[in-house]
Amino acid sequence: MSFEERQILIIGAGPSGLIAAREAARRGVDVLVVEEDSEIGVPCHCAGLLSLRGLKRLNISADGSYVQNKVRGAFFHSPSGLSFKVEKQSPVACVVDRSSFDKYLASQATRIGAEIRLNSRVQEIQLENGCVAARSKKRVFKASIVIDAEGASSRIVKAAGLKSTNPSHFLPGFQLDLYGVDVDPNYVEVHVGSRVAPGFFAWVIPLSSNSARVGLGCRKANPKELLQRFIERRFKGEEYEILTSRSGTIITSGPIEKTFSNRLLIVGDAAGQVKPTTGGGVILGGLCGAIAGKVAAEAVNLGRFDEDFLRLYEESWRKSLGREFKYMILARRILNALSDRMIDKGFELIIKEGLQEVISREGDMDFQSNVILELVRRRRILRILLPLLKLQHLLHEIGLG
Repeated sequence: MSFEERQILIIGAGPSGLIAAREAARRGVDVLVVEEDSEIGVPCHCAGLLSLRGLKRLNISADGSYVQNKVRGAFFHSPSGLSFKVEKQSPVACVVDRSSFDKYLASQATRIGAEIRLNSRVQEIQLENGCVAARSKKRVFKASIVIDAEGASSRIVKAAGLKSTNPSHFLPGFQLDLYGVDVDPNYVEVHVGSRVAPGFFAWVIPLSSNSARVGLGCRKANPKELLQRFIERRFKGEEYEILTSRSGTIITSGPIEKTFSNRLLIVGDAAGQVKPTTGGGVILGGLCGAIAGKVAAEAVNLGRFDEDFLRLYEESWRKSLGREFKYMILARRILNALSDRMIDKGFELIIKEGLQEVISREGDMDFQSNVILELVRRRRILRILLPLLKLQHLLHEIGLG
């Protein structure tokens, strides 16, 4: 078995790992990304709806060839058929082809100096004297520091003695790209309710005026069967063609308790750095990946790989995003506890009091705390929530209990 020494080893070539590689390589250190699959961005498990603000925060163009469409708002549909619209005057998000998008991120990282190695599955890592040894089938990589960007099923988190994401917060998801459907290219659709998607929601993301990415996540149900029923209702009488199908895992837990250890940083899905409200992880995971890349490069330059130094990574991302995760976890727990009847009541209040205008004005796809707090503070909405006794301690945490 051959040995290879590197300064920074990143395990996983998803967005979080690639952005970490980009930021580390930009600081002149030696970076190797190892990916178990044979192609960047394949297989794809993501809906690919990314905020324009988020891309700007990550220094990624919103006009690349990977962009399939741009949208400026969304329609929300309740279990009984009530609906409201939130929108901006100009586009707020783009739909991307995730395979092409990830390849673009890979090209960013390699142009700056990072190396990417495909077909390289790390089977185990071990802390040795003065380095971390990561073993694949044919090679042992010895690195000064490792960034774990494996994804939701990370084995490294457990191997490092850290508490991993609770699988009870994983939801199965399934989606199809459809051609030959009638959709408004400017608006995403979100459908909620136990009949549609128990425990989560269904989405219709327009790719054009006659094509869409349609999917759902659910709890204790078969997403493929539910999606077929949803499509039959939503596109009744329309003759469409299925272009692609994808399945995946939706993470709704929020971050794990600790995302660092000696010579190790955890980023992205492996760290639970995913929006609990929607399951989207590209932007927030990417922001954390950027911080991880910077801290890892600084660790190399200073020769500091101990926990006392590497806690800077966690302190930094929690300072930037901790409030957001806190409120999104609250929102997810509330949504999980609501019956269809209570959801309909919430829709009635939003429509009656014109709160869709507040959401349109205050809403941010990634930084959701302001709009969540604004809605939860409303007296009539609080009356709906207070009977949910198990949520009172959460409301108390934010000064509303």
